[in-house]
Amino acid sequence: MKENLYEIIKDFSREKGLDHEVVIKLVEESLIQAAQRKLPYHEIEGSIDEKTGKINLVHFKEVVEFVEDTHNEISIDDVIEIDPDAGLGDEVEYEISDREFLRIAHSTRPIIFGSLKEAERQMVVSTFTDKVGEVLTGTVLRVEPNGRVAFSFQNKVEAYLFRREQIYGENFTFGDHVRVFLLDVNDNPHKDSQLTISRTHPGLLIKLFEMEVPEIFDGIVKIVNASREPGRRAKISVYSTDEEVDPVGSCVGMRGSRVQTIVNDLNGEKIDIVRWNEDISEYTCNALAPAEIESLDIDEETKQIDVIVAQNQLSLAIGHKGQNVRLASKLIGYKINIVATEEEELSIDQQLEKEFAKTKINDAAEQEDSETPTEEGILAESHTTSETNQTEDNNADLDSSADTESGDNEQKSEGEATHENNAEEDITAEVEEIEVVEAEETKTEETEAVTTKTKAKTKSKTKSKTAE
Repeated sequence: MKENLYEIIKDFSREKGLDHEVVIKLVEESLIQAAQRKLPYHEIEGSIDEKTGKINLVHFKEVVEFVEDTHNEISIDDVIEIDPDAGLGDEVEYEISDREFLRIAHSTRPIIFGSLKEAERQMVVSTFTDKVGEVLTGTVLRVEPNGRVAFSFQNKVEAYLFRREQIYGENFTFGDHVRVFLLDVNDNPHKDSQLTISRTHPGLLIKLFEMEVPEIFDGIVKIVNASREPGRRAKISVYSTDEEVDPVGSCVGMRGSRVQTIVNDLNGEKIDIVRWNEDISEYTCNALAPAEIESLDIDEETKQIDVIVAQNQLSLAIGHKGQNVRLASKLIGYKINIVATEEEELSIDQQLEKEFAKTKINDAAEQEDSETPTEEGILAESHTTSETNQTEDNNADLDSSADTESGDNEQKSEGEATHENNAEEDITAEVEEIEVVEAEETKTEETEAVTTKTKAKTKSKTKSKTAE
């Protein structure tokens, strides 16, 4: 082990991305620290031979006139035998034997590993401090039972993505490559990881747009602000420094290719791209889209905006569970209060009646369109109408005949009462009246037969028209 220690340290340094000279120095300091804990010597030095890998530990004794501590002091008389040139106050070097080294071997191991961990921490701090606020791509190592996900960066640095920083509904498996936002670097030796990462921070959305949209990377399109409800919906406001470049179209891309890439990376999070405007009222209307705003009142002192919308636009302005108004409020930096117009406020029953009436009107319009008369129907209807008119004329003639008969009967009664002595004339008149009545009854029966036939034919024609 001693012979290979130096090579082992070099391999470890290469794997962790550390400077092997720094690691060797830390191991030597760990050996000295362990020796001082176990051995009674005050002054100890140690080194590792680069060629053989042997650990060399030595301690020193001070030359004194009268020895009080035999482990750390030597008399001037005894030192002459070792070093004749030594004088009072000088230090004499003694090698620590293998037997003494075995006493510190077990305690040296944890000290060495602790020193290496400290070196690794310092390397992480120095490497990632300049990358705070950037997007890092990590590889999933494991998903722990408490929901924490371990990531590896640059194949040597490990960091943890806690549940509170994960997108809702997102699942990870071993080997997945995931982009995260670096929030902070902690120089704290008592923490497992020095990197604080997140996938819910609005900065991740901004950086992803900078990476996917060349116009933003080049500075033509500027991002003003972003607000998110991770995994559900987000809003980002942009403007262009070039009048010929549409900021919203640049972020959307051809057929939505640019924004769709970001949506897929954020587990299907819907993104609204808002056109920024210096006029806060116009900016508010853009942020609350797709709702149409009727009017708004801005209070600069309290940073509040009272928005008035039509009743049918209220749900659009508020959004699902208030998402739209919350995100718009975070985006523009004002508290937004939304009120619907009073004249259009309807109860549930009134709304149902309104919808029912609208449906009824639509059904009636469709029925009228389906019942538009054709040429054949018009001809059949005209023929039926003429027959019906003829039947009505016949009925009128029958009514006139009946009235005539009734009048004759009345005259007959008066004649019988006035002229009882003219019996022959009465009999003759009665016979003539009977003949007239019989003729009229015969005519009436024929007319009724014709009327019945006409009605049947009219009914048949009407039924044929309905079928068509």
